[in-house]
Amino acid sequence: MTKLKMLSMLTVMISSLFIFSSQALAVQYFTVSTSSGAPVNMRSGPGTNYPIMLSIPSGSRVPYYCYAYGTTVTGKYGTSNIWDQIQWKDSRGVVNIGYVSDTYVYTGSDGPVGYKCN
Repeated sequence: MTKLKMLSMLTVMISSLFIFSSQALAVQYFTVSTSSGAPVNMRSGPGTNYPIMLSIPSGSRVPYYCYAYGTTVTGKYGTSNIWDQIQWKDSRGVVNIGYVSDTYVYTGSDGPVGYKCN
């Protein structure tokens, strides 16, 4: 195989790595909200049995990473056992990553969205 062909194949392979990895790292933004306007609790894991880390003001847009299955919750958008892993930067600028019940996150779907958390 000539050097030019090998270089071309290598370029295509490396380029495809960047394309696929950038899709995997793409972050979506969704709004968290409650019917009453009360804050939404972010938990350390996908369920009400995990500790509350902090509360997010209703109506906030948050980065969404993945989903997991946990305890069933009834909220503004129905009843579900789907929990969304999101990010929230608190008033001190500290970035927190935790879980919020999908019933408080407007994703446009009643089912899972995006990737399942590892």
